Amino acid sequence: MGPITRSNKSGLKTAENTSQVYPLATDIPTDIKKTKSNGVSKNKTKPKPIPKVPKNPPQLIKKTDTSLIKQQVEIPSDLSLPQEFIDYHIPGFIKGVQYCIERDPSLYPIVVRENFSGFGSRGFDEKLSKADDDRIHLYWYSLVRSVIAQQVSGAAAKSIEGKFKALFGDSSIPTAKATLDMSEEQLRSVGLSRPKVKYVHHISQVFADPQDKLTQLDFYRNAPIDEIYTELCRLKGIGLWSAKMFALFTLEELDVFAEDDLGIARGMAKYLEQRPEVLAGAKKEVANDEFKQAGLKKRSKFFNKSDSKRTWKPIHDVYVLHVAEKFKPFRSAYMMILWRLSSTNIDVLNKD
Repeated sequence: MGPITRSNKSGLKTAENTSQVYPLATDIPTDIKKTKSNGVSKNKTKPKPIPKVPKNPPQLIKKTDTSLIKQQVEIPSDLSLPQEFIDYHIPGFIKGVQYCIERDPSLYPIVVRENFSGFGSRGFDEKLSKADDDRIHLYWYSLVRSVIAQQVSGAAAKSIEGKFKALFGDSSIPTAKATLDMSEEQLRSVGLSRPKVKYVHHISQVFADPQDKLTQLDFYRNAPIDEIYTELCRLKGIGLWSAKMFALFTLEELDVFAEDDLGIARGMAKYLEQRPEVLAGAKKEVANDEFKQAGLKKRSKFFNKSDSKRTWKPIHDVYVLHVAEKFKPFRSAYMMILWRLSSTNIDVLNKD
């Protein structure tokens, strides 16, 4: 299948409030795979070329500076990754990871500490590829599961999803059309709140319409990522954060960055705590940018109140985004690294 890469200059509405539980948007069990597409094109998504790497990108820190990661890992002078690590991941992700550690070699130990079992791994990519004959159904189901997982624990989300699937019977699979035929009482019986029932119904209505953009594979292939975000955000229950998670874990985009994600904010705070010179440089550069200066006047999403019990100091969104720009066009790989730095558990995205 392979990732689809696009440019991203977002100017969309802010994301919905998100819990620390991540949506089960890409836990795609094989038993929901449809055998017929009901009129939807079965043409497989053609992989887009991997983004070109800028020539001679400036490094953020020196190669010999490894204080960020207190692990006894020898960093090779050429920053080459272990072959086992390379073999475990898809080429686009490896290229992204290599670009990230070239920008900041001190990230090398945290990268090679263990494989990334979710986004970026061959197993994850192959799992998504199994749905190539009906990707629109996959997209609908991913978004519905994202709604199910909002603001509940991973265990609760999995329980609700299991009950949701059971509504369709042993011989059937969840579909948008079948979901629309169910009453509110039926959907409430699996543990969905009234607002979530409305969200699931609305998403199903959209995906039951073959004329809607979101049911057209060519739209996902050819539209700029911002346009895809815009269309996803018009769905009830889907905000920009959820749209970005969908782009990352379902579309496998290589340049997604969610500064409004708690794990990313915490990971960036830990990253910059060990790199005061990087934050100082970012502040200096932002000071020369009028547009970014205006953004500093708005309160940061994770503003740290004086009575906060947090053990980390949030960095303003403007600086988080600015530092992340150094890792374009492979910010998805950088996100995975920041989640690892923050010790955020995103395993629920990948479990069967």
